[in-house]
Amino acid sequence: MNDCLYIEDSYIKEFSATVTSTKGKYIALDKTNFYPNSGGVEWDTGKLVNKRDGKVYNVVYVGKFEGKISHELEKEGLKEGDEVKGIIDWDRRYKLMRFHTAAHLISGVFSKNYNLSITGNQLNPEKGRIDLNIEKLDIEFIKKIIDEANQIIEKDLPVEIYYKDIEEAQKDSSLFKLAMEFPREIKKIRIVDIKGFDAQADGGCHVNSLKEIGKIKFIEAVNKGRNNRRIYFNLENK
Repeated sequence: MNDCLYIEDSYIKEFSATVTSTKGKYIALDKTNFYPNSGGVEWDTGKLVNKRDGKVYNVVYVGKFEGKISHELEKEGLKEGDEVKGIIDWDRRYKLMRFHTAAHLISGVFSKNYNLSITGNQLNPEKGRIDLNIEKLDIEFIKKIIDEANQIIEKDLPVEIYYKDIEEAQKDSSLFKLAMEFPREIKKIRIVDIKGFDAQADGGCHVNSLKEIGKIKFIEAVNKGRNNRRIYFNLENK
Protein backbone atom coordinates (compact mmCIF):
# COMPACT_ATOMS: atom_id res chain seq x y z
CA MET A 1 0.00 0.00 0.00
CA ASN A 2 1.85 3.09 -1.25
CA ASP A 3 -0.40 5.40 0.79
CA CYS A 4 0.72 3.79 4.10
CA LEU A 5 4.19 5.16 4.76
CA TYR A 6 4.83 2.96 7.80
CA ILE A 7 4.71 -0.12 5.56
CA GLU A 8 8.09 0.79 4.07
CA ASP A 9 9.66 2.62 7.02
CA SER A 10 8.45 2.34 10.62
CA TYR A 11 10.87 5.07 11.74
CA ILE A 12 9.27 7.98 9.85
CA LYS A 13 8.23 10.59 12.43
CA GLU A 14 6.88 13.38 10.21
CA PHE A 15 5.25 13.53 6.77
CA SER A 16 3.22 15.77 4.46
CA ALA A 17 -0.20 14.87 3.08
CA THR A 18 -3.41 16.27 1.64
CA VAL A 19 -6.87 15.88 3.18
CA THR A 20 -9.01 13.88 0.74
CA SER A 21 -12.28 13.74 2.70
CA THR A 22 -13.80 14.94 5.95
CA LYS A 23 -16.78 13.98 8.08
CA GLY A 24 -16.78 16.13 11.18
CA LYS A 25 -13.78 15.07 13.28
CA TYR A 26 -12.99 12.15 10.95
CA ILE A 27 -10.65 12.70 8.01
CA ALA A 28 -8.85 10.72 5.33
CA LEU A 29 -5.49 11.60 3.77
CA ASP A 30 -3.93 10.82 0.40
CA LYS A 31 -1.12 9.15 2.39
CA THR A 32 -0.44 8.58 6.06
CA ASN A 33 2.13 7.38 8.53
CA PHE A 34 -0.44 6.85 11.31
CA TYR A 35 -0.83 3.14 12.01
CA PRO A 36 -4.50 2.13 12.48
CA ASN A 37 -5.85 -0.14 15.20
CA SER A 38 -5.15 -3.47 13.49
CA GLY A 39 -3.79 -6.96 14.03
CA GLY A 40 -4.06 -6.71 17.80
CA VAL A 41 -1.79 -3.63 17.88
CA GLU A 42 -3.11 -0.29 19.12
CA TRP A 43 -3.19 2.81 16.93
CA ASP A 44 -0.80 5.72 16.62
CA THR A 45 -1.57 9.14 18.04
CA GLY A 46 0.00 12.49 17.23
CA LYS A 47 -1.07 15.66 15.45
CA LEU A 48 -1.82 17.22 12.09
CA VAL A 49 -0.75 20.79 11.42
CA ASN A 50 -2.66 22.72 8.75
CA LYS A 51 0.01 24.31 6.54
CA ARG A 52 -2.39 27.08 5.53
CA ASP A 53 -2.96 28.59 8.97
CA GLY A 54 -0.74 26.65 11.36
CA LYS A 55 -3.65 25.28 13.40
CA VAL A 56 -2.93 22.02 15.23
CA TYR A 57 -5.33 19.06 15.33
CA ASN A 58 -4.58 16.23 17.75
CA VAL A 59 -5.07 12.72 16.34
CA VAL A 60 -6.72 10.65 19.08
CA TYR A 61 -7.65 7.46 17.20
CA VAL A 62 -6.84 5.82 13.87
CA GLY A 63 -8.85 2.96 12.38
CA LYS A 64 -9.31 1.17 9.09
CA PHE A 65 -12.83 1.00 7.68
CA GLU A 66 -13.70 -0.60 4.34
CA GLY A 67 -10.01 -0.71 3.50
CA LYS A 68 -9.42 3.01 4.16
CA ILE A 69 -7.60 4.62 7.07
CA SER A 70 -9.63 7.15 9.07
CA HIS A 71 -8.09 9.66 11.50
CA GLU A 72 -10.22 10.83 14.41
CA LEU A 73 -9.28 14.34 15.49
CA GLU A 74 -9.86 16.04 18.83
CA LYS A 75 -11.78 18.81 17.05
CA GLU A 76 -13.24 19.73 13.67
CA GLY A 77 -11.78 22.29 11.28
CA LEU A 78 -9.78 20.62 8.53
CA LYS A 79 -11.27 20.72 5.05
CA GLU A 80 -10.88 18.66 1.92
CA GLY A 81 -7.83 19.87 0.00
CA ASP A 82 -5.97 21.19 3.06
CA GLU A 83 -2.27 20.37 3.08
CA VAL A 84 -1.08 19.11 6.45
CA LYS A 85 2.06 18.08 8.25
CA GLY A 86 1.63 14.87 10.22
CA ILE A 87 3.66 14.33 13.38
CA ILE A 88 3.64 10.93 15.06
CA ASP A 89 3.73 10.56 18.85
CA TRP A 90 7.10 8.84 18.59
CA ASP A 91 7.32 7.58 22.18
CA ARG A 92 4.03 5.70 21.75
CA ARG A 93 4.92 4.40 18.27
CA TYR A 94 8.34 3.16 19.36
CA LYS A 95 6.93 1.33 22.38
CA LEU A 96 4.37 -0.37 20.14
CA MET A 97 7.12 -1.32 17.67
CA ARG A 98 9.14 -2.91 20.47
CA PHE A 99 6.11 -4.79 21.80
CA HIS A 100 5.14 -5.96 18.32
CA THR A 101 8.57 -7.40 17.52
CA ALA A 102 8.69 -8.97 21.00
CA ALA A 103 5.36 -10.67 20.32
CA HIS A 104 6.73 -12.08 17.05
CA LEU A 105 9.77 -13.38 18.90
CA ILE A 106 7.73 -15.04 21.66
CA SER A 107 5.33 -16.64 19.18
CA GLY A 108 8.32 -17.83 17.17
CA VAL A 109 9.77 -19.58 20.24
CA PHE A 110 6.42 -21.24 20.97
CA SER A 111 5.85 -22.42 17.39
CA LYS A 112 9.38 -23.31 16.27
CA ASN A 113 10.70 -24.82 19.50
CA TYR A 114 7.54 -26.37 20.92
CA ASN A 115 5.07 -26.63 18.02
CA LEU A 116 2.43 -24.61 19.88
CA SER A 117 -0.09 -22.26 18.28
CA ILE A 118 -0.73 -18.60 19.06
CA THR A 119 -4.45 -17.81 18.82
CA GLY A 120 -4.40 -14.04 19.37
CA ASN A 121 -2.60 -11.03 20.76
CA GLN A 122 -3.26 -7.51 22.06
CA LEU A 123 -0.51 -4.92 22.35
CA ASN A 124 -0.54 -1.44 23.86
CA PRO A 125 2.27 0.82 25.14
CA GLU A 126 1.92 -0.53 28.69
CA LYS A 127 1.85 -4.31 28.20
CA GLY A 128 1.47 -7.15 25.76
CA ARG A 129 -0.92 -10.08 25.73
CA ILE A 130 -0.56 -13.35 23.86
CA ASP A 131 -3.14 -16.17 23.78
CA LEU A 132 -1.67 -19.63 23.55
CA ASN A 133 -3.28 -22.92 22.55
CA ILE A 134 -1.94 -25.22 25.26
CA GLU A 135 -3.70 -27.78 27.44
CA LYS A 136 -2.13 -27.03 30.83
CA LEU A 137 -1.28 -23.75 32.51
CA ASP A 138 2.37 -24.23 33.44
CA ILE A 139 3.86 -21.00 34.77
CA GLU A 140 7.41 -22.31 34.91
CA PHE A 141 7.21 -23.49 31.31
CA ILE A 142 5.96 -20.08 30.17
CA LYS A 143 8.74 -18.33 32.10
CA LYS A 144 11.19 -20.65 30.35
CA ILE A 145 9.83 -19.48 26.99
CA ILE A 146 10.34 -15.85 27.99
CA ASP A 147 13.91 -16.66 29.09
CA GLU A 148 14.59 -18.28 25.71
CA ALA A 149 13.23 -15.20 23.94
CA ASN A 150 15.53 -12.96 25.99
CA GLN A 151 18.51 -15.13 25.09
CA ILE A 152 17.71 -14.61 21.41
CA ILE A 153 17.42 -10.85 21.98
CA GLU A 154 21.01 -10.89 23.24
CA LYS A 155 22.08 -12.09 19.77
CA ASP A 156 20.71 -8.81 18.39
CA LEU A 157 19.43 -10.43 15.20
CA PRO A 158 18.38 -7.98 12.45
CA VAL A 159 14.70 -7.66 11.53
CA GLU A 160 14.16 -7.39 7.78
CA ILE A 161 11.09 -6.57 5.69
CA TYR A 162 10.47 -8.01 2.23
CA TYR A 163 7.65 -9.30 0.05
CA LYS A 164 6.65 -12.64 -1.42
CA ASP A 165 4.11 -13.49 -4.10
CA ILE A 166 0.99 -14.68 -2.32
CA GLU A 167 1.05 -18.06 -4.08
CA GLU A 168 4.61 -18.68 -2.91
CA ALA A 169 3.95 -17.43 0.63
CA GLN A 170 0.89 -19.63 1.13
CA LYS A 171 3.01 -22.72 0.45
CA ASP A 172 4.86 -22.01 3.71
CA SER A 173 2.42 -22.38 6.61
CA SER A 174 5.10 -21.25 9.10
CA LEU A 175 4.71 -17.69 7.81
CA PHE A 176 1.16 -17.51 9.15
CA LYS A 177 1.13 -17.75 12.93
CA LEU A 178 -2.50 -16.61 13.03
CA ALA A 179 -5.31 -17.49 10.65
CA MET A 180 -5.30 -14.89 7.88
CA GLU A 181 -7.57 -14.20 4.95
CA PHE A 182 -6.51 -11.90 2.14
CA PRO A 183 -8.59 -9.97 -0.41
CA ARG A 184 -8.41 -11.42 -3.88
CA GLU A 185 -6.59 -8.35 -5.19
CA ILE A 186 -3.63 -8.94 -2.85
CA LYS A 187 -0.74 -10.24 -4.96
CA LYS A 188 2.18 -9.90 -2.55
CA ILE A 189 2.56 -10.62 1.16
CA ARG A 190 4.72 -8.49 3.44
CA ILE A 191 7.11 -10.62 5.50
CA VAL A 192 8.73 -9.58 8.79
CA ASP A 193 11.85 -11.72 9.16
CA ILE A 194 13.89 -12.04 12.36
CA LYS A 195 16.93 -13.22 10.43
CA GLY A 196 18.13 -16.68 11.28
CA PHE A 197 15.17 -17.39 13.54
CA ASP A 198 11.61 -16.77 12.35
CA ALA A 199 9.62 -15.06 9.58
CA GLN A 200 5.94 -14.09 9.69
CA ALA A 201 3.45 -12.43 7.37
CA ASP A 202 2.63 -9.07 8.93
CA GLY A 203 1.62 -5.51 8.03
CA GLY A 204 2.71 -3.66 11.15
CA CYS A 205 5.58 -1.61 12.54
CA HIS A 206 8.74 -3.23 13.91
CA VAL A 207 12.20 -2.35 15.21
CA ASN A 208 15.25 -2.94 13.04
CA SER A 209 17.08 -5.27 15.43
CA LEU A 210 16.21 -7.35 18.48
CA LYS A 211 18.21 -5.44 21.11
CA GLU A 212 15.90 -2.48 20.55
CA ILE A 213 13.19 -4.55 22.27
CA GLY A 214 14.94 -4.45 25.63
CA LYS A 215 14.28 -7.28 28.09
CA ILE A 216 10.94 -9.10 28.10
CA LYS A 217 9.44 -9.38 31.58
CA PHE A 218 6.80 -12.00 32.40
CA ILE A 219 3.81 -10.52 34.29
CA GLU A 220 1.28 -13.34 34.65
CA ALA A 221 -0.57 -16.13 32.86
CA VAL A 222 -4.25 -16.98 33.29
CA ASN A 223 -6.73 -19.59 32.10
CA LYS A 224 -9.14 -18.34 29.40
CA GLY A 225 -11.12 -21.46 28.62
CA ARG A 226 -10.30 -24.91 27.33
CA ASN A 227 -6.75 -25.14 25.96
CA ASN A 228 -6.42 -21.36 25.98
CA ARG A 229 -3.87 -19.63 28.20
CA ARG A 230 -3.37 -15.87 28.24
CA ILE A 231 0.12 -14.54 28.85
CA TYR A 232 0.90 -10.94 29.85
CA PHE A 233 4.36 -9.42 29.48
CA ASN A 234 6.13 -6.09 29.74
CA LEU A 235 9.40 -4.64 28.46
CA GLU A 236 12.30 -3.15 30.36
CA ASN A 237 14.02 -0.19 28.76
CA LYS A 238 16.62 -1.18 26.21
